[in-house]
Amino acid sequence: IYAIGLFFQYILWSLSSLKISPLIIIFTLFISTFTVNYSYSNNTEYANWLLSLKADALKRGISIDTFDRAMREVVIIPKVKKLDKKQPESQITFNDYYKRTVNNNRIILGKKKYELYKNDLLKIAAVYNVQPRFILAIWGIETNYGTYTGSFSVISSLTTLAFQGRRSKFFRKQLLDAIEIVDKKYIELENMKGSWAGAMGQSQFMPSSYLTYAQDFDKDGKKDIWSNHLDVFASIANYLKAHGWDYSKTWGREVLVPETLYKSFKNNKNSLKSLKYWSDNNIVNINGKKLPYLNYKANLLFPDGPDGKAFLVYHNFFKIKKYNASNYYALSVGLLSDRIKY
Repeated sequence: IYAIGLFFQYILWSLSSLKISPLIIIFTLFISTFTVNYSYSNNTEYANWLLSLKADALKRGISIDTFDRAMREVVIIPKVKKLDKKQPESQITFNDYYKRTVNNNRIILGKKKYELYKNDLLKIAAVYNVQPRFILAIWGIETNYGTYTGSFSVISSLTTLAFQGRRSKFFRKQLLDAIEIVDKKYIELENMKGSWAGAMGQSQFMPSSYLTYAQDFDKDGKKDIWSNHLDVFASIANYLKAHGWDYSKTWGREVLVPETLYKSFKNNKNSLKSLKYWSDNNIVNINGKKLPYLNYKANLLFPDGPDGKAFLVYHNFFKIKKYNASNYYALSVGLLSDRIKY
């Protein structure tokens, strides 16, 4: 304390010759002290958590300067906490979710986007063995074909979810990955915007997914999922491919199911059966036609119970769920892909 006092006396004495008021000097020092501190650091628990996070970042090789810049302007966002508690499947029916995500405007725009980017999509499909319609459907549902990628600060959102969040361990890793992305100069900090949960770019990759799956398809030295459609398409395709996508098959189909079958398979338990089995048990396509009489396995799914839609879903359905674990999401991607099919 004595040393600090001498330091301030020296500063005041040194600057007095410039005829600057000591009050102005003290005020300036006061402001600068609080503007360089991390937001929320008056909370002791947060300050300790931040020190631990910094230690982990340095172990990764992230520079002190990058960490300080990334965390300096962080704010805890109450809205993010609220949104985290309101996941779609606990709030609305699948039918409502479907109407929001697979509407006529999105279907029409998807077809237009296919025509616009047809050559690029076919080229990428050949490299990654993923059908263009699924790339388009994910792009469409994630960001309405790149028109809305989110306005939240990724660093602040992830900090909110990592500090005392219900999945704090997961989001802590995502936060460190996000800071690493900034440190490697893949994107400027001020441009790192995304969803409330930290998903980024037109493909809405979480930071860990970006580091693992993002592609530089045009070889310009950047994995640009924010503004380069080639990198966006290739990154989505690479993600699906890496998780075991089967190019020779589709995702599933909507079906009509006899009422007696609902009780047996309502919880999707023991429902992995062959299409032959389902056909023999009088399940038919939504148009009334018979199912393909094959040994290919399919799960029976009732997202809204016995009075709602029913689906037989295949291997690729569960690969879509690797992108987003929601049944609602995976069903909507599959159905949109069918509607924009060329």
